[in-house]
Amino acid sequence: MFDCPSSSRLTTGGRSTLEMRTPVLTFGPELGWVECSLGKTRVLAQVDGKMVKPPPERPLEGIISIHSELSPMASNEYEPGRPSDEEVTITRMLDKVLRRSDAIDKESLCVLAGQRVWHIRLTIHCLADAGNMLDCACLAGIIAFKHFRRPEVEVVGDEVTIHHPSERAPVPLSMHHMPYCLTFAFFPDTSTPPVLDPSHLEQRLSAGLLSVALNAQRELCVVQKAGGVPLAPEEVLRIVDIAVGKAKELDKIVEEKLKEDWAGRHVEVR
Repeated sequence: MFDCPSSSRLTTGGRSTLEMRTPVLTFGPELGWVECSLGKTRVLAQVDGKMVKPPPERPLEGIISIHSELSPMASNEYEPGRPSDEEVTITRMLDKVLRRSDAIDKESLCVLAGQRVWHIRLTIHCLADAGNMLDCACLAGIIAFKHFRRPEVEVVGDEVTIHHPSERAPVPLSMHHMPYCLTFAFFPDTSTPPVLDPSHLEQRLSAGLLSVALNAQRELCVVQKAGGVPLAPEEVLRIVDIAVGKAKELDKIVEEKLKEDWAGRHVEVR
C-alpha cells in the first residue's frame, strides 16, 4: 500500500508528490473569457449565450453545451480528425464534471416556458499540453461559467426584451456548486506514492490515473479510474480525502482571483 503523506519524495518538476502546480488565471476583456495555466499546460475557456427555443421534452430548462478543441498546437500527439484515447477521456469528463453534475441551475435559464430559454455554450481550447490537461480544462471551464454574465431579460406577456449591458447590469449564472477535478498518477512500484497533478512525463510513466471531481463542500461528483493498477477501497477513500483538501484550496484561489478581476473592471457586475 502506498504512503500518501510522504513529502520527502519529489516529482520530476521538483514538487512534493501531493503538491499541485499553482494555477495561473488570466481573464479577458469579455466576461466568460478565462485562460488557465498549470505550469506549462495552458487552456482557454470561453462562454457565450444566446436565446433559443427549448426541446419539447424539457420546456422549462435552458441548455448547456460543451465543446473542446484539442489540436496539434497543444501537442504533436493530437491529430486532427483522429481523436486519441486521452482526447475522448477529456471530452467525456468535461461533460460529466461541468454539465451532468448540475453545476448550473438549468431551470434558471428558462425565460418563457416552452418558447425561450438560454443556450449557454462553453468552448475549451487546449493551447499547450505539459501534463494533466484534464484538470486544467475542468478548472478553466468552471471558472469561465462563474465569470460569465448574461444580459438582463424582461418579459411582458409573450414579449421578451433583452437589455444591453449599458442599460442594465448583466446577470450571473445561477450555480449550485463549483466542482474541481483532481488527477492522481499511480506507478507499478507500490512503494512509490501517487502523484497529484502529474506532468507529461509522469503521465507517460504511470501505470494508471485516478481522477476525482468534487466541490469544497465535500460533495463527490465523479470518480474515474484509467489504467490497470488495482486499488483497494481504502486507498481510493484516502485519495478522496486528499482531494477534498485540495478542492478547498482551489476554491479559495478562484474566489480571490475573481474578486481581483471584478475590482479592476469599470462595469457594473452582480
